[in-house]
Amino acid sequence: MTLLLLLGAPLLAAVPPPDYRAALLSGVEAEADALLAQGELDAAEGLVRDFRAQVADDPRLVYEAGLIANLQGKPRDAERLYRQALDQDAGMAFAWYDLGGLLLAQGDLAQARDAFIKASDASEDHPKGWAAPLQLALIAARDQDPIALERWLREGIRRGLRFRDIAGHPEWTEVLRDPTLGEVLKRLIVVYGEESLLQQWQ
Repeated sequence: MTLLLLLGAPLLAAVPPPDYRAALLSGVEAEADALLAQGELDAAEGLVRDFRAQVADDPRLVYEAGLIANLQGKPRDAERLYRQALDQDAGMAFAWYDLGGLLLAQGDLAQARDAFIKASDASEDHPKGWAAPLQLALIAARDQDPIALERWLREGIRRGLRFRDIAGHPEWTEVLRDPTLGEVLKRLIVVYGEESLLQQWQ
């Protein structure tokens, strides 16, 4: 479905009412995500750009543009767009999370930590609200901070994380093998009843 068919020509000249605008935004997001799933990055970029220019802009679409830029291998553009989206809506957990991922990839642990903390604060009730605490636990491991590692792992577990979700992952295998950090991880695995994982994850 093209943008023109989705909107209808008369709508291009007017700002849609709030309820209809929300429906249009959701439709464009869904279509852009479908294009991304098909690897059609340029088409997704054009769809979002045209909607923002011709119909209505929204922090969700600014974030979507950042996501597309990130997938296109344009981290600077992605970071700029994520920050722009967050300037408009500071409660967008997924934008904080993706910004944290970019900053972490750049080696900026301090700013990445701040972004993931904001993502954690904004996603406590989300079904995957454990994701940001898990990233914060990894940052704590990089910092060789066993206290923060335990704190964030416990927070992730409180939100639904299970150690089987991370068992065997290279970064967590490295943590498990660390003399100090590994003791924290092993103890929590036992405390939370997943001791059988240790037999297959050494």
